[in-house]
Amino acid sequence: MRKRTKNHVLRGGNLDNTGNHPILSRLRSHETAVSATYDTAGNADYDDDALVSDELKLRVSTDDGGVGGYNPGRNLGLERDAPNVGDPQVAQLEPMNITQVMTELQAIQSQGPKKYCILGTRHCSFLHQQIVEMLAYALVLSGNHLYTSGSAGTNAAAIRGALRAFQPQLLTVVLPQSMSKQTPESQELLQDVTNVVTMPQNDAMPLDVASRICNSHLLSQTDHLISFAFHESKTVLEAAQEAQKLDMLVTLLYLD
Repeated sequence: MRKRTKNHVLRGGNLDNTGNHPILSRLRSHETAVSATYDTAGNADYDDDALVSDELKLRVSTDDGGVGGYNPGRNLGLERDAPNVGDPQVAQLEPMNITQVMTELQAIQSQGPKKYCILGTRHCSFLHQQIVEMLAYALVLSGNHLYTSGSAGTNAAAIRGALRAFQPQLLTVVLPQSMSKQTPESQELLQDVTNVVTMPQNDAMPLDVASRICNSHLLSQTDHLISFAFHESKTVLEAAQEAQKLDMLVTLLYLD
């Protein structure tokens, strides 16, 4: 029987110049390289890892040419969002409640008859309309002359409240435009009002411009303005600012 040699086991390869198979030569070279990394005590030295670590330390410690130019001696600041603690100097406005209305009404009744103007937003809830009606009713019942404008919401509630007092001479409604420009609901309500002032000269104007002219006329005829508005009710808030410039008494009640 023929004895097998290493050359028969390692098929598919040619012998190098030393008579050894190339794979065996690579294995011997690898064994020599691995054995060189052990010290006399038989422990691994890992010179390659040490060299890599020293190289990284050297590169990191330099200001330029290192890993991303990082300097370990420089402290890095932390980016943080500014805390939202609010503004303690800004007064927080509370929405209108029935207690405020009753307090205002009591102060009004104790001052004697005057000319009052009620203006407000047309976007008014049913509860707020009831409050406005009660206030207008009490003003007219106490002998005060009430002025308002014609529109849905606050002004319509003021008209209904004043009509309940059965003193039509104490209610005056000033319309920003002619009667034909009003909604059918407003025209029906105004049929019961004795004193209605129209401004047909403003029919060609946008409603907001005509409303500002109408509000200015109302302020010129009255002593005290009572406004019901949201913080976004631009036209009503402008009327309140105008009344303050005229040194009128202004009661501004926010609905939001």
